[in-house]
Amino acid sequence: MRLRLIPVILAAGLLLSACGPVSGVLYNWGSGSTFDGATEYERYAYRSSARQSPESTCAMLVMYEKLVSHPGGSRQVPPPGLCAEYAWLLVQPETAATFSQYATSRQKATYAFSDYDAGFRERSRELFEMEMRYYPESIVFLKPLAERLFR
Repeated sequence: MRLRLIPVILAAGLLLSACGPVSGVLYNWGSGSTFDGATEYERYAYRSSARQSPESTCAMLVMYEKLVSHPGGSRQVPPPGLCAEYAWLLVQPETAATFSQYATSRQKATYAFSDYDAGFRERSRELFEMEMRYYPESIVFLKPLAERLFR
């Protein structure tokens, strides 16, 4: 009887060991804070929604660009939805004017263009394409939206 249980116990042990924690993180949402554990993305998103201001919009744009340009994580791609969210913010009519007027010179140095209307529009198109390339399941939702936005 005991001998018959050994393969079952070994199989169960092997199965359970496969359910262990994943080492590292798949996606980089920005560095965590020492006092609250929130990621950079979480802090900026909260501040931007709680106290919307031109300055918070500028900070959010720079944070998005940083996370998309230097993705980190074990997959080395931006987190799901981040490119689309960033693209949507860039394509809003008031975003370029707000950034042009309120961004600091350091924030403006993030972008290699001075015509924010055209530059943000082109970057938005690239970001929608990136999101669809990295996460093909998003094509159903993003392709029709992108087609309407960039006719």
